[in-house]
Amino acid sequence: MRTKTEVFYWKYNDGWLDIPLVLQAKYKATREFNKELIGWHCWVYPADDIEFEKWMKKNMKGKYDCTHRFNSGDPMYTVLICDDEDATLFKLMWM
Repeated sequence: MRTKTEVFYWKYNDGWLDIPLVLQAKYKATREFNKELIGWHCWVYPADDIEFEKWMKKNMKGKYDCTHRFNSGDPMYTVLICDDEDATLFKLMWM
């Protein structure tokens, strides 16, 4: 059991994705744009899943995605926050 919430890979994605070399011939491009991915991304390993989910629902005012996943059997959340003010609040609370 975790004693504190840990956040990893906090980064901003501008929507541009590099296409892996092995797929470039199929797509005829080296990059592609996906507006759904614009925002702040991270992985979160919360000390208390329920508390974390409640906090996200209560405090995120803009568009966001918080998905529970298993990273090689280790429960975690992938988080996407599209609003800069929400991202700042998230960072102040959890990082």
